[in-house]
Amino acid sequence: MPYIPKNRIQTNLYTAGEEFYVPGVISNYVGYYYKLFNGKSYTGKTPNDKPNYSLVPIEEYNVDAVNTPSKIEILNSYETLIYSELIDPPSSTTVYSPQLFYTQPTEDDYKLGEFQRYFCKKRNEFIYLEISQSEYDKLSQSDSTIDFKNWNPFQIPWTLTGDKNKVYYINRNIVLLEEKNNKFYGFGKYLREEYLRYYQSWIFITKNH
Repeated sequence: MPYIPKNRIQTNLYTAGEEFYVPGVISNYVGYYYKLFNGKSYTGKTPNDKPNYSLVPIEEYNVDAVNTPSKIEILNSYETLIYSELIDPPSSTTVYSPQLFYTQPTEDDYKLGEFQRYFCKKRNEFIYLEISQSEYDKLSQSDSTIDFKNWNPFQIPWTLTGDKNKVYYINRNIVLLEEKNNKFYGFGKYLREEYLRYYQSWIFITKNH
């Protein structure tokens, strides 16, 4: 709509009904409207209060008109009309990024001698993050609530018990193998090369049993 001087518009007008209709949409419009100098009226308090539907005096409304569609949904309120015009409403789901989480081995894990550690890597970047199993599962399943498009999940077995030197090299080799096979450069540095993390000897675990 071209610019119209303010002195040629009556704004913030209100109708309680029985005055206007919106052809093919509302048979009895209730709400704010504005009126132009030429006598035409539109929905909205002002031209900037979108959408602006043309209002027709209700006495001109003829339900038997030949050109009236046979199936027209008559909306009872302006608010419902506005809602029906939304083509792509915003999603109510918030996508979040994976969070740092250190999984702690349980007593059963120590009895078994190892447990799983869960991680994710930023796609196209050598950025790593240790995460929980639940977030690992969400990333693996491309869950829409988590940012799976930017994070690649992976897991590694982590040895907990046994000869100290062997445990060190087992965990170290697992990390080096992950770096080599998947080109996860810098993964060992992310772990600060703490290959004895969570290590405890079997004697320490079983001495009180």
